[in-house]
Amino acid sequence: MATPVSLSLDISTVYLLTGLSSLVGSAILLWLRADHRDSGPALSLFAGAILMLGVGFVCFALRDEWAGRILPVLGYVTFGVSSVLVWLGSLHLLGGRPRPAVAAGALLAYVIALAALSASTAPMAVARIALSSVFLVGFMGLAARAAHRSPWARQLRSVRLMRDLLLVFCALILMRAAVFVADGIPLHPDGSAPPGLTRTLFAAVFGSLPFSITVAVLGVVNSQLSTRLRRMASTDDLTGLVSRRLLQDSAQRMLAESPQSGCIALLMIDVDRFKAINDRYGHQLGDQVLRHVAAVLRQWLRPDSLIVRYGGDEFCALVPIPGEAAAFVVAERLRAAMEASPYALDGQRIAVTLSIGVSVHRHGLTLRQLLDEADRRAYRAKADGRNRVIADDVSLAG
Repeated sequence: MATPVSLSLDISTVYLLTGLSSLVGSAILLWLRADHRDSGPALSLFAGAILMLGVGFVCFALRDEWAGRILPVLGYVTFGVSSVLVWLGSLHLLGGRPRPAVAAGALLAYVIALAALSASTAPMAVARIALSSVFLVGFMGLAARAAHRSPWARQLRSVRLMRDLLLVFCALILMRAAVFVADGIPLHPDGSAPPGLTRTLFAAVFGSLPFSITVAVLGVVNSQLSTRLRRMASTDDLTGLVSRRLLQDSAQRMLAESPQSGCIALLMIDVDRFKAINDRYGHQLGDQVLRHVAAVLRQWLRPDSLIVRYGGDEFCALVPIPGEAAAFVVAERLRAAMEASPYALDGQRIAVTLSIGVSVHRHGLTLRQLLDEADRRAYRAKADGRNRVIADDVSLAG
């Protein structure tokens, strides 16, 4: 009869496996930098943090074989470096302001304090545990705070997950320190702990830290990339207005939700003689004129309007109004405001005017029909002399 094989992992084996897997996690983050150029600096910092964690775990895994003062202290130093890099990486990743001078000063003071506590005695080992726990919790807590205060936290669940993960590890680190300090667990002269189920479980939990950080960071980076791509698809790069690609869905939703007591006006807006501006002043200034027009549209149309860069020198706006008659008033007010707001260039004022066609959403009309109707009227406004509003054969000349 075969004798059953008993498999067990001691703390050193867990730490050694963690160290080796950390090298893989660090390599993955470095490898993926090319696919996430906006997050490249952050990924480099997190890769360094994971690498330092791995080195620290290897130091603690080998301390029984190479007993002495160097490996335990080196392990705590690398853990401290890792926590600082996690903080700096979080600031880079989430839009905070990195403070490398503060990090370097704190790390130097930490290393000096560890050197003073490097004696291979049980009391010094407890002191090192307490010091490193406070340092790690401090900087990982700052990283969690950066995640919590970031604007990304309101948009992305991955950022909130990263914040919560860091807070959980902070709590576990403090719990571990409390177990050693408060309960008076006996330590070996080199500072290592004797075997025990509780300490093995702690080792397994801490061993998941590099993997957890790697997964959380990649989740945040991928979520940010998806958000940026959606924003690029829905926003016109030049003016910052809604792009034509998003017009269909946004307009349909706006028309479907129009209030019972009012209606929606659709304005098709053409910039008059824009080709002449481009030909005379160049395309770069032409782009500035389009940005200027977009700014005037934002200023003079209601905040709940849908303003779209329709293409070239054409804009489109869907504006909630109390009644059909107000559509013409809104369009004329916009036309007059644009006429009174020439683009300024080195003291020279470049006149910019608009030809506007207006249609009003009525029951049974589709968005395509509204656009075609307003576009025909904008074309007529240009044909009739420009700088005017046309709606239902009514012309309001400027």
